[in-house]
Amino acid sequence: MKLVAPFSNLSEVEMLIHCGADELYCGINTPEWAGRFGGRLWMNRRSPDGANLMSLNDLSQAIEQAHDSGVSVYLTLNAPYYPEETVDYVLRLCEKLFHEQSVDGFIVADMNLLFHISEREFPARLHLSSLGSCFNHLSADFFHTLGVERIILPRQLRLSEIEELTSRADDEMEFEVFALNDGCYYEEGFCQTSHALGPFCMEQWKIEEMPRGLSPLKKEELEANEKNAREYLWVQNNCGSSSRPDGLPEGPCALCWFAHFRDWNIDALKIVGREASFLRKMRSLQLAKAVLDKANEGTDRESIRQFARSLRNTPELCDRGYMCYFRDE
Repeated sequence: MKLVAPFSNLSEVEMLIHCGADELYCGINTPEWAGRFGGRLWMNRRSPDGANLMSLNDLSQAIEQAHDSGVSVYLTLNAPYYPEETVDYVLRLCEKLFHEQSVDGFIVADMNLLFHISEREFPARLHLSSLGSCFNHLSADFFHTLGVERIILPRQLRLSEIEELTSRADDEMEFEVFALNDGCYYEEGFCQTSHALGPFCMEQWKIEEMPRGLSPLKKEELEANEKNAREYLWVQNNCGSSSRPDGLPEGPCALCWFAHFRDWNIDALKIVGREASFLRKMRSLQLAKAVLDKANEGTDRESIRQFARSLRNTPELCDRGYMCYFRDE
């Protein structure tokens, strides 16, 4: 399995490769896009300012540096939709980035953009973003007909669903799963809101006034549900964007399942957080690499789970279950 890591600054590339990244991915915010479409319309799912490279020159240097080490670089074009007036620009950018910057491929979510790229038959690889919402082997086979070579599976799938999907899909299709960082309260592929207006799903909503006529027991139940929802949102937001004193990140993960993914021939493990700090990216990669090395040694599933929990060293959060991607319970 490959470790896929994010970067948003040229200075991060050397560190990520040194720490074990097999593939890198990034976004870009060109001055031309900002000038034509403004800051409210993002080229990808992350903020133009904190999560993207700001020049084609930086991207070119990052790609050259990564390729010198045998590491691929993929560009995120994973906005949930692209208005008609933006599609031509994105397509021309794809051609330029492939032919002039030698980007290895594109991570795409919007079906319309995917059709356009497929029709032009770019030699670059196509990866379907988790926002593309592939939930079963039939949709995986459909995306394969459009030239998609890898599918990034949604966070909301269960372990059993991942096993069934990957075992029944076309053998040529690659699959990538989330390993660390960043959750989503909803199924993000069905969410058509723009984070340019703020991710309202992460707001800590509070019941201002209880419905009338509730029994004390029902009121207590609602208050408990609200408390649980607030805790769940806090965890999905990387435990309030926190890290442990040793720098290891807190937040959602699938470290316990690395041996499962190995046995199911999953191809790649995705570390999330293009907008994260240099330290968080580095420590996230080191954490995932330590567990992956154990899995690659053939360590059994339960031992992997215990090892991952020992590294996280947050038994109260792990036992709660809110940090786990892909549970079946």
